[in-house]
Amino acid sequence: MKENQTPIFVLAWVTLEGERDKLGHGGKVVFVEHPERGWEIPGGHLEEGETPDKALLRELKEETGLEGIILHWNKEYYPKGWVAHVVTHPTESQEWNVNDDNVRMVKWWDEIPPLREWTREEFTDLTEWCSSL
Repeated sequence: MKENQTPIFVLAWVTLEGERDKLGHGGKVVFVEHPERGWEIPGGHLEEGETPDKALLRELKEETGLEGIILHWNKEYYPKGWVAHVVTHPTESQEWNVNDDNVRMVKWWDEIPPLREWTREEFTDLTEWCSSL
């Protein structure tokens, strides 16, 4: 996809503020469990008239209850979608406020979760991308 094209979908690679450099070394990433696809990062399709930023933050809120700050976009990894590195603040006790029927569970992972649709390579590539920012 050319960088100036609007994506069809957006995904959020969510880390805790201050832990970007710790991915793979105790840092964590948020994954949501889809009933059929298994563990994946939050995200979804843009609604009509929606910007990628607004779509990503809406999907993140619906799927996890989290609010975050978009730091960087990777517009090249997926042919029709963009991945954003998003940071959020740690909380004492994490309560997930899910407003999406396609999310069974939300969890912070510090390792590659059991995958069905995703590949280990995607997790590794996105970890490396985020750590290099």
